[in-house]
Parts: sequence; structure tokens; C-alpha cells
Amino acid sequence: MTDEPPEWDDGAEEPAASVVRPYTLTSGRTTSEVDVPLEATVELTVEGRSKRWPAHDPTRRIVDLCADELLSVAEIAARAGLAIGVARVLVGDLAAEGSVQLQQTMTDSTSSDERINLIERTLRGLRDL
Repeated sequence: MTDEPPEWDDGAEEPAASVVRPYTLTSGRTTSEVDVPLEATVELTVEGRSKRWPAHDPTRRIVDLCADELLSVAEIAARAGLAIGVARVLVGDLAAEGSVQLQQTMTDSTSSDERINLIERTLRGLRDL
């Protein structure tokens, strides 16, 4: 008997999913220098657009997703196939280096109706994935 996990082959043409633990993408970190709310929208900055992103860089997918539209951190996680905690750390890293700008969508003065509207929009966006 072998200790190696069996290879997954269901006959599909797509390659099997990578078996990389999420925390390896963040070097084991669970927080970043920047507070990143799940509902915050992420906008690529001029610096982020002009930077050359290596293909193996885990933040490259986030940058590519944000190149054409504003997405919330939750939407980025869903579209990139990342755990939400990993997405928050990676987006926080991008914000700390100036490659993205976070736009807060809620403050202490946000009304209940505005909060409900935001939740509904986010759910619609995630369903459309």
C-alpha cells in the first residue's frame, strides 16, 4: 500500500485540480497589513496596470480579474477559486503595495436598506458566476 493519494481521473479533458494547501499561497499568513472587508470593491491602480506580473504569481489572477471591472473581495475569491481568507490576504498585499485600491461600500452610517441592497447585489453577482 502506498501513502500517495490516488490520481483523479474521471475521463474529463480538464487537468485534475491542484493539491496546494491554501495557506501556502499566503506563506501561512491569515492577515495582511490592510484591513480587507469582504464587501469592499477592488480597483486596479495605474501602478497595478503597469506592473509586469509573473505567470506563477498567485496575485496575477486577482489582477487579471480586476483589469476590466470592479469586483468585491467575495466575488474575486469565487471567480479565482480561492478560499475567502486567502483572497483577503492577497488583496490586502496588493493594496499595501499600491497595485489595487479598496473602495469601502459600508460605513457606520450605512442604513439597513443600503446594507440589504449590498447583500442582495453581492448574492446576485455570485450566482451569475
